[in-house]
Amino acid sequence: MHTLLFFHASAELYGSDRTLLELVRRLDRARWRPVVALPRRGPLARELESAGVAVEIGPVGTFGRATLRPRGLLRAAHDLPESIAWARWLIRAQQASLVHTNTAVVLSGALAARAESVPHVWHVHEILERPRLVAGLLARTVSGLSQRVVCNSHATAANLSALFPPVAERCRVVHNGIPDFTRTPARAAARAALGIDPGDECVALVGRINHWKGQGLLLDACARLRARHPRLRLLFCGDAPPGQPALLEALEARIAHSTLAERVLRLGFREDVEQVYAAADVVCVPSTLPEPFGLVAAEAMALERPVVAAAHGGLPEIVVEGETGLLVPPRDPEALARAIGSLLDDPARAAALGRAGRARQREHFSLESHVRALEALYAELLPRALRVEERVAA
Repeated sequence: MHTLLFFHASAELYGSDRTLLELVRRLDRARWRPVVALPRRGPLARELESAGVAVEIGPVGTFGRATLRPRGLLRAAHDLPESIAWARWLIRAQQASLVHTNTAVVLSGALAARAESVPHVWHVHEILERPRLVAGLLARTVSGLSQRVVCNSHATAANLSALFPPVAERCRVVHNGIPDFTRTPARAAARAALGIDPGDECVALVGRINHWKGQGLLLDACARLRARHPRLRLLFCGDAPPGQPALLEALEARIAHSTLAERVLRLGFREDVEQVYAAADVVCVPSTLPEPFGLVAAEAMALERPVVAAAHGGLPEIVVEGETGLLVPPRDPEALARAIGSLLDDPARAAALGRAGRARQREHFSLESHVRALEALYAELLPRALRVEERVAA
């Protein structure tokens, strides 16, 4: 059995967090022993431990947007040596055969793996754009410190390769997988649980509140539909990142000044996200910047919900225009309103798109195929891992 040591930047349960959780839950425990290093305790740590996965809490060392400011860079430079030292100790203490860094914003695992001569896999869940100089430097770092670079979509791989072409030789695209929602509630039960009238038309956006997920854009689009759809309800599921309350305050102020103010239900973060999908007539992914993958779109398809998504990033790899959902130009509230309205006006078409989406999710975005692809990648690196272990033992 070989120990896989994962380094991850968050202890929450959003996109890359849930992807990691579902992966380690389903690894073949006869072959792999997963250990996950997190910066703090939180919902992800609790779920991992409930699944029997060892969790280590320590100075993982993350580089977010705040790090790019002068004070943030100084703090990151100050903290990085401690993070690397802790990661090196963890590799030795856990006798890790491979290190898997999950998200591009964690550097300590990659640097520690290089120092300890342990194979390293870097799993990139981000499309890196600005600042261009920093994005290019990070792409070079990802390439230089990894035996394999896993990208969650072809769009993510293309972005990384455009920033630093040599990384393309190391890249492998492994689309995220979606678990079977075996306990999905019926539509009526889900609506009753959320306090939504059975006759309302519900449009949902599931995702963290930030500047690019499109909550404000969707609010503007749905306001355009109010006259024709007076029973329209808009559901926002998700919270702002820790330490950024201004994002939530800005959204709430925007909602308060909208003509839809009394028709918006802000649910906050929910672990039972299937309730929200089940209650919705249409699920939207109107991200104003390119989604690296678009987990919400694939999850909605798994529950046979029609998806309206922005036509950039990884979303066109998930949603087939006119077959499993609708794609609209990014940042265009009029086009978004037309697409949503067309599905609300034609429930039969919406249902057909949902059924086709479910079939596509099963074929292309299953959790089983995701896990098996990553296990095969780990196995490719095992011969090197075995040589390292034999050298250390000698």
